[in-house]
Amino acid sequence: MADDRIELFVGLIETIDAPGAVEACRRLLSIDERARADRFVFERHRRQYIFAHAMLRLALSQVASNVAPTDWSFGAGRYGRPFVAAPATATALHFSLSHADGCVACVVSRHEAVGVDVETVSRRIAPLSTALRFFAPEEVETLRGLPEPAAIERFFDYWTLKEAYLKARGFGLNLPLDAFAMQVSREAIEISFKPDIVDDPDGWRFSLCSPSPSHRLAIADGSRAHGGLPISRHAWPLREAAE
Repeated sequence: MADDRIELFVGLIETIDAPGAVEACRRLLSIDERARADRFVFERHRRQYIFAHAMLRLALSQVASNVAPTDWSFGAGRYGRPFVAAPATATALHFSLSHADGCVACVVSRHEAVGVDVETVSRRIAPLSTALRFFAPEEVETLRGLPEPAAIERFFDYWTLKEAYLKARGFGLNLPLDAFAMQVSREAIEISFKPDIVDDPDGWRFSLCSPSPSHRLAIADGSRAHGGLPISRHAWPLREAAE
């Protein structure tokens, strides 16, 4: 991977859940990861976890080809943000991982401030009532002015963008979702903050895409002040892990 690039890996469970794939991917996980996978009550959640964490290991090894997928180990920062603990690479690698029903995604970068979030788009959600609880007033007003189909789409734009930003900052949910607002248009995606938030809105670049008609994905990239980093997208057929 070039130093000035963000690598996005996306996999749809229905395309990667081939016979033998789950067990092949499980073999890539650490003992702790396997134990956590085994604690899931529902089988679909267990398989999703295994695919997501195997994909992360495979993605890191695609970027750092001298490291086997099983050799990566991870730690967690102050707010729970995971990071590569070992092995050391020539240039530090940073990542963000997300999964929703039916989809797994991760980004790998040599730039620390990067985050990804993927969500399943649900037509059953009441976007305005949820936004009133969690979103900034500007976002609520935008949703009020949209008919329901468009409001649902915009709701998930906001939700994934906000989650991706929080992951990129490494804050988790320690920064309230209404402390910053997203502005989404055909021309650009921008962010603004409450006066007490210390961050530079001009330093961020955001991207949205739909891996499937049922999923919305957002990337937050804090390198815009340096010109922004190009994003390379890879479909990730995890069935290759079973070969």
